Amino acid sequence: MKLNLLLILLFPLFIHAQNDTLVEEEIDFSQYENATPASNSKKYCTSKVLGISPNKLISIGYDFQGSHEIENHDELNTIVNHGVAKINNASGLRLAANFPVISTTKWLVNLGVNYNQTNYAVDTKSPNNYFINNLTNNGLSTTGISATIFKPIDEKHFLLFSGSADANGNYNFGSSNLSDQLFKPKISAALLYGIKRNDRSMIAFGFARTYRPGGLGYIPLVLFNHTFQNRKWGIEALFPARLAVRRTFNARNLLLAGYELEGNSYSILNNNGPTQSPYNDLELRRSEIRARVSFEKLITGFVWFTAQVGYRINYNFNIDKGDNIRLIGSKDAYYMENHLTNPLYFNIGIHLVSP
Repeated sequence: MKLNLLLILLFPLFIHAQNDTLVEEEIDFSQYENATPASNSKKYCTSKVLGISPNKLISIGYDFQGSHEIENHDELNTIVNHGVAKINNASGLRLAANFPVISTTKWLVNLGVNYNQTNYAVDTKSPNNYFINNLTNNGLSTTGISATIFKPIDEKHFLLFSGSADANGNYNFGSSNLSDQLFKPKISAALLYGIKRNDRSMIAFGFARTYRPGGLGYIPLVLFNHTFQNRKWGIEALFPARLAVRRTFNARNLLLAGYELEGNSYSILNNNGPTQSPYNDLELRRSEIRARVSFEKLITGFVWFTAQVGYRINYNFNIDKGDNIRLIGSKDAYYMENHLTNPLYFNIGIHLVSP
């Protein structure tokens, strides 16, 4: 009886406590209806432009130049050494890999490696021509590393830096002087300031330290990547290094037409014995303009195929002493002048692209 009486007295208190608990647990969801971003949040632009050709992560390619001729003569008459040779073809493997190592809203950092090889099949040559014999026996190779940094400043502006170190020379991986070649890299770099106009367009201006003209040079740069509103046409340019007009047929097929200035400075070390010591430690200023048309096609997943055909125009193939800068209008004689005729060329490749 006492227990029942106690329960009757406590029951109203229990009910009141339960009601208070329910009231405390009620949530007013209206406070979230008009939620806005925090005042200190900041938006950043990205490096992507809608419609642009795929960004290639891994590339395996083959480059072939048709028949052409080379004529050379020793400007300084150090050694009697001039003649004409017919080059049946110049061809070689091209390998490249480029991966993002940092990818955030504030930083995008890519690191890359590359290897290019050019072998020369010479039909007729002078038996005493040091340079042409060296070119025939050893060819030209490039082994390089590179880095690209995209730094957005805000929603519209960004900085873009790229740098590379390329070991260029008359070597292969079985050469006795391989270490001498690999530890004499050519350093190139570029810095640009740009504007991300919208998702279809970006433009940037800057300067570059480059060997694309063959010898070392400092040149202004204009980056312009743009896709027109119809999404069928676009422009991809890093002027004056390269420029292409893009025609997109669909998501799997596109065509690019334009040009690229391709070149570097190659160490030409003495591989033919001590009798040729005057020709040791020279550099070949190789530079060429490639007017071309490229077709790119999605094969499956993230694998693309490219086929490129064009006309290779020789810009510089002379030999100089040391890593010096030749100003426009300079009349200083080259160590050796080489004149190349211009052949057709083609290039094919398989690429793994980024999503």
